[in-house]
Amino acid sequence: MKTYVDNRGWKYRVMGGIGGDVYKARYQKPGKSGWKCLRNMEWRKSFDEAQSDLNAMAKLKKWNECDF
Repeated sequence: MKTYVDNRGWKYRVMGGIGGDVYKARYQKPGKSGWKCLRNMEWRKSFDEAQSDLNAMAKLKKWNECDF
């Protein structure tokens, strides 16, 4: 699993949905404990599809990969 961080310090990673086999990229603001879904990303049926979406967005937005 890859986790990214933007220039504001927001973290991004793929997480599963509640009670099902669906996956989506989520973000976490600095100092917060909860993760929120990225509204502009679709729910995917596999982790790999959702990770591919996030990887593409990270490349486009020039986010850095991080180890959190």
